[in-house]
Amino acid sequence: MTLFSPIAGMLALLAFWGLAWRNRPILAFGIFLGVASACVVAVIVRPAGIQHVPIWLPALPFAVVATALLYFGVLAWLWGRSR
Repeated sequence: MTLFSPIAGMLALLAFWGLAWRNRPILAFGIFLGVASACVVAVIVRPAGIQHVPIWLPALPFAVVATALLYFGVLAWLWGRSR
């Protein structure tokens, strides 16, 4: 019973990837490259345990998204002013 959820999730993601491959091959190729690079990084960078996690690491995705939104907002503001 413990293997049912991961297997079902993997099959669902594989079905979504197949749907993406059929409708938008470029998106599916990008998904493939992202998963392949994540697998390589996961093999190279082994988890050291919860004791060695820096305090800033859990908040890093939120900071990256906020910075990207700020960047795109400034770009939209500057491009909108010039028109």
